[in-house]
Amino acid sequence: MEIRKAIADLKPLSGQVTPIRTVQETRPLEDFADAFVAEVNVKSASKVIKALDSAFPRDAALPLSHLRRFAKKEQLPPTLRAAIESSTHPIPATQTIFVLISPPLPDLATLKALLAPFAPNATPAANDPSVNETAEASSPGSSPTIDLYPTKVPLYPPFNITQAETWSNTLWPVVFNPAASRATVVPPPQTLKRAQESIEQRAGYYLSLACKVAEEAEQSGLGRGVGAVIVDPAIEAEILDAGYNSHDTTAEWDEAVLAVAGDARYSRSEAGAPSQAQLHEGIVPNPASMSYNSDLEGGPELHALMRAVDMVARWRREHDADPSDPKSEQPPPETVDTLSPFESYFLYRHQPDSSSDQPQSPSSPLKRKHEDPNPESDLIDPPNPSQSQLEHPPLPAPPPSTIIADPSIPIPPTPRIRTRSQGGYLCTDLDVYLSHEPCLCCSMGILLSRFRAVIFPRRGRLVSGGLASEPVIAPVADEGAAGADVDGQGEREYYGLHWRKELNWRALGFEFVEDVDDALSWEDKDMPVFHA
Repeated sequence: MEIRKAIADLKPLSGQVTPIRTVQETRPLEDFADAFVAEVNVKSASKVIKALDSAFPRDAALPLSHLRRFAKKEQLPPTLRAAIESSTHPIPATQTIFVLISPPLPDLATLKALLAPFAPNATPAANDPSVNETAEASSPGSSPTIDLYPTKVPLYPPFNITQAETWSNTLWPVVFNPAASRATVVPPPQTLKRAQESIEQRAGYYLSLACKVAEEAEQSGLGRGVGAVIVDPAIEAEILDAGYNSHDTTAEWDEAVLAVAGDARYSRSEAGAPSQAQLHEGIVPNPASMSYNSDLEGGPELHALMRAVDMVARWRREHDADPSDPKSEQPPPETVDTLSPFESYFLYRHQPDSSSDQPQSPSSPLKRKHEDPNPESDLIDPPNPSQSQLEHPPLPAPPPSTIIADPSIPIPPTPRIRTRSQGGYLCTDLDVYLSHEPCLCCSMGILLSRFRAVIFPRRGRLVSGGLASEPVIAPVADEGAAGADVDGQGEREYYGLHWRKELNWRALGFEFVEDVDDALSWEDKDMPVFHA
């Protein structure tokens, strides 16, 4: 079979998988809030903390572990130290220490009354450890007043040592912990590591297939040279396990591919007018792709990523409908005539209908067996779309399928995409490999479809993309260093949509960095900027 031979002849791209830096990494968020500093007796420091935490519990949603609770006078920023010295009576530095009252701020009158018994010039009885703390706090009249000095504090930990030193010298002493700072701006290390380990074994193959699909789209004249490949990592895990047992980790590498799609932005006709593909039939690549004209580019629903997602939805509509039930929602009259050879092969190659004219490959016993119940199918409702990926982690791989040992017994064709009745929900748990960085609309489509991960070549990064958070640059050894301005790209802010804290779903983003600079021969360096 011609398509099967084309797949067998594909050579994997050679390179390494690396996580995409998040927008929080490349542009660390700086947010500040009001705070107060009070001078207390150094011998009462532990009692001060107990009194503050008891009266004003700290907000668990606002971790401020990077802020020091206490600081000596010589550790204070010069401006704060000068303000304190100009308004207080001189007290030996060895007898006092300064405590930070961090946000959210309590009522100031109540705060002063609480801290007054611990003031530096309080009576000895007030600072006597044998005195009951509650009694001290409840009798502010017997203690001197305490002064509060306003300052600003950062709500997020410093991202590098330079930032930490700047804040310590101008606001309040902070602690720099590289691990803590990264934990607030990147995916959890264990989650990221597990996904990267599973992706990097076959990423070169899937990206090579995406490039082949992109080439098919361009040679058809229907769209630009952009391709998308959707993979089920649970099926891939079964294949890898079987491959390791047979000492062949490359066999049947394409069996985990659920759907592929190429760009088709020139295929649509409007109001009866011929499409760009019809106007330039037989001419490849389509002349419309030689420049960028928004009137000729079609809608984002014709981009490779959106078409691939639609194919998964199409498959579910076709297999969820019950033709015998007149009340059942029937799928639209869609046929595979609208799909390219590669697209129809991967979508329908295990179609249970043996009368289909679509190309089919032998059904593999390594396929995900949907006779095994999906853990999600026990849920009354589909996963809550407002949950993040951390709150709703990917489903585990189903139990290994039973392999039929007798070759005379035919293996029944098994659907590889979970239908909605079997618990399938959007593209949850699936990975998508792209030949180019997707545009802003397609990037949001990735999040709304609940993909687990998205992978594309670094050389496929586009100025018009929505996933990366920095310009197209070479790998930087120092992660704290800022990216260089490349051809004015630094003038605009990149979106970094794959892992933004304010969104209710976050996909793991990866780039494939090739070993050979010219490995992607499909990329035309003279191509205009377009939206993939």
